[in-house]
Amino acid sequence: MLENTNIPPKGLKLWLMAARAYSFPASIIPVLFGSMLAVVLNPGLQFNFVNFFLTLIGCVMVHVGTNIINDIFDYEKGIDKEDKELGIPHGGSMVLSLGYVSMGQMKKWAVISLAIAFLIGLYLYSQAGSWILYLSLFGLLSAIFYTAKPFALKYKALGDIQVIISFGLGMTLGAYIVQTGTFSYMPLLFAIPLGLLIDAILHSNNIRDINFDGKFGVKTLPILIGEKLSIKFYYVLILGAYLTLIIFVSLKLLPWFALLSLITLPMALKLVKMSDGFPADGLARFEYGTKHIMMTAQLNMMFGLTLVLGLLISYLFFL
Repeated sequence: MLENTNIPPKGLKLWLMAARAYSFPASIIPVLFGSMLAVVLNPGLQFNFVNFFLTLIGCVMVHVGTNIINDIFDYEKGIDKEDKELGIPHGGSMVLSLGYVSMGQMKKWAVISLAIAFLIGLYLYSQAGSWILYLSLFGLLSAIFYTAKPFALKYKALGDIQVIISFGLGMTLGAYIVQTGTFSYMPLLFAIPLGLLIDAILHSNNIRDINFDGKFGVKTLPILIGEKLSIKFYYVLILGAYLTLIIFVSLKLLPWFALLSLITLPMALKLVKMSDGFPADGLARFEYGTKHIMMTAQLNMMFGLTLVLGLLISYLFFL
């Protein structure tokens, strides 16, 4: 069992631990994808690299704020604290439960992260128009009320919808509008595969914790529909991403090289098979589930990167 005997990280390492830097691909990939879509769908577009990097930083800062606020409220509920009787080690980023960071420091980091994101949003609004302001406000409120009262979407089985809309659809659309200055439904449509895979990360986490979250009054989709149906839903999220991508290419909405992401299908099938093997409870379930969550996050990253690469190849050599 993990004990508070190690020397705590300091400086940037501590901040990265609190921010859960391993999860950043969930906000980086949609920005890369949305920016690439802007170029592919708008021949002759002059790409703005400064606004691209600002968009990337802004979306990551929203993600950081979301993660830290989630830690704050989960810790207050007792969710992230070690429970030896249930065989659950320290959860979340662990910086609060291990005493590495004070609650006041976490709140300060959350405010700074979201303030940076909002200031970037205001600048991009001046560059790309009112849609960026709307999306920035939505992202800010979504980051706060994912776990904060009075909405606390995560605790009311609405986290899946929030993650798909905010990370998959919203960030992709925002990155597209930053480059084009115009709204389009196409980025929302094409972001569906990414949204499904990003939600699969959260869903895997909630399957792992199905026997634990309910003890703290938390409602997640797996708690509402049960573990068996939750595993089937995980199938839908993973395989649905590939199916929708194939449909888009078959309808000639995306170029054929977008199918480069199919090289990640063996990993996806392995994860689907693994989802049937969660141990019943205790530390074994926690460790197995954590591995499954991390592998799902890796799949999301590899799928997104190969998708962006496929679009880039099409743009450079075939458009």
